[in-house]
This record gives sequence, C-alpha cells and structure tokens, in this order.
Amino acid sequence: ETQTEDESAVCVHPASSSCQHESIEDFFAEYIDESKERRENRPKKEEPERRSLTRRIFDIVVTVAIGVLLAFLLTQFVIQRNTVIGSSMVPTLSDRDEVFVEKISRLFENGLKRGNIVTADMHEETDKGDEMIIIKRVIGLPGERVTIKNGNVYINGALLDEPYLAEGVRTAPHREIFADVTLEENEYYLLGDNRANSRDSRDIGPVTRSEIAGKLILRFYPFSKFGVP
Repeated sequence: ETQTEDESAVCVHPASSSCQHESIEDFFAEYIDESKERRENRPKKEEPERRSLTRRIFDIVVTVAIGVLLAFLLTQFVIQRNTVIGSSMVPTLSDRDEVFVEKISRLFENGLKRGNIVTADMHEETDKGDEMIIIKRVIGLPGERVTIKNGNVYINGALLDEPYLAEGVRTAPHREIFADVTLEENEYYLLGDNRANSRDSRDIGPVTRSEIAGKLILRFYPFSKFGVP
C-alpha cells in the first residue's frame, strides 16, 4: 500500500529508512520538539487535597477531650487545689490561703512524716452540703503513743519539739479518751497549729491513712506568701 504525500508519518525509530531528515540539525530539532510535546501532554499529578473541615473539627474535639481526661486524672489521683477555710492552722496557714496537695505519698506506708501538713476527710458535711475536709499537721505516726498533758505533746513519753507553733501556745486536751492514745498500724494523730482554735484528733480521734486525702506541697496564694509553708 502506498502512502500519499498528504498523510503524516511518525518517526518512532530515527534509524529507520522511513525517517528522512535533510540534516542532523533537523533530526535533533524534531526529536526535541517531540519530547517537549510528550511532556506537555503527560497527565499532571493532582495536588493533595486539603483536609476537610470535618476532619479538622474532629482533630480539635479529640485534642480537647484528651486534655479534659488528663486534667481529670491529674486532679483525681495526683494533685489537687484546696482553699484553707478558718484559722486552725495559724500562723502557718491563714484563712483563704490557696494551696496544692499531692495524693501520692499517702498511698505508701512510709509516705507521710511527722510535721507534714495534710488534708483529711471528716466524713461530715458543711452547712452547704459539701464534703468537709480538714487541714492539719501530722503529730503522731503509726504505732506511737501520743499523750497530751501539762500543755505539751509527748511522743512515746518524750516531749515533742514544735518550732512551728506561735510563741506561748499551749496544747490542751479536748476529750479525755483522745488525750492518751496508742496509734494502730495505719493511724495518724493530727493537730492544728492554732491549738486554742482547732478541731482535730483531740476531738475526733486518730485518722487512718485511707482518710488522708493529700499532703500539702505548695501555697500559691497570696503571692506574697508563695512557697512551701
């Protein structure tokens, strides 16, 4: 079959006898043109689509949910903010002081030491119906005998040195049954630093480790008193 002059020929193999060029320059010019045409006709890759609004909203919701969950776990099991109500811990703490307590030490048998300031559950409610939590100082440790007499505190018969008390403060017994107590293995004897105005173990008896909510680690307000009391 003959090929007419009006039909176009495609040069697939430049060395073929059907591909004739007047010069080597014409051959390279045609080859370059064909390469350029193939590149221009090649399908372009689609640009990555932007994340949809729904996906962005989902990411935000997940992030907020994780933050709320972490905050909940932190406040329930690690650290808690408390407001001091009353004057039972004066001069160490005052009414409306803001403090942080940690909840880890109480979980360990030897986690609480004498002199630590702790919060404890009274198993009572305030006038507003809220759970009553007291904040006091650890005086007696498990297994010790605590005796209150002659205005002083004795641990296993030895006078307890209490440098945190205001000068001249005396410790008077409130209920005779709790004035001389030998503590059980998981019991602690708590007293307020303001001995004349404190409802503590002299009234309610020793508290168990499970009733202690946390140990004070920092007073953050007022700012003028920022630090560890």
